Amino acid sequence: MIFKAIVSYDGTRYFGWQKTRMGPNIQEKIASAILQITGEQVLPEAASRTDRGVHAEGQVIQFNLNKEYEPHRLQRSLNAVLPSDIRIARLEFASADFHPTLDALAKEYHYRISLGPVQEPIDRLYAWHFHSPLDLEKMKIAANDLIGTHDFTALSNERSNEKEKDPLCKLMQIEIDCMDQGHLQLKITGNRFLYKMARNIAGILVYIGCGKLSQDCILSIIASRDRKKAGVTAPAHGLFLHKVFY
Repeated sequence: MIFKAIVSYDGTRYFGWQKTRMGPNIQEKIASAILQITGEQVLPEAASRTDRGVHAEGQVIQFNLNKEYEPHRLQRSLNAVLPSDIRIARLEFASADFHPTLDALAKEYHYRISLGPVQEPIDRLYAWHFHSPLDLEKMKIAANDLIGTHDFTALSNERSNEKEKDPLCKLMQIEIDCMDQGHLQLKITGNRFLYKMARNIAGILVYIGCGKLSQDCILSIIASRDRKKAGVTAPAHGLFLHKVFY
């Protein structure tokens, strides 16, 4: 039986989604819960390999079990043994050919920023504290230049053990919303994302907003394919995988 699950987690104490020897990770925690409840050893696959410290509200995963289980009861049982910072938000049967990565049409990430001289303690694990004032109009104008299909090499960090084979990605939408007086949220939707691309988009837009980069720099930086020209990589703890579209 093939199951599809929507998973949410607080990534603060995890080394990202994927199994690693470096420390605790989401994939192994869910696999351990499945083994504890069903007695079956499986390694679930996910729509996105989130990085260390990144959170998820709508991560999509898939796993296969030999025995039959009613989804709602299995969901409840898994949540009973999972750590409190990981939850199966929804569980259902999937078709035999479903694949969370290959079948994904788009992903939506949210990046949260808290502004002002003092950050509320509750925000410290879930938002980038940026002290300088930001010009939202400049950020919105610059964001328009990111929309469309581009070679996003300049906004991708190179992995230590692999090179990105296809740097072309299509961004459909970037929204910059004031959640309240002291909080900003970027909503970034694209068909795929390169390594740390969502965080680098947040970083370059914030640098434009505070005047460290000009609002018309986007297209020239993209054309340069030079990561060093594109500003800072925003901290991981402000990023949330919000939704995967199929």
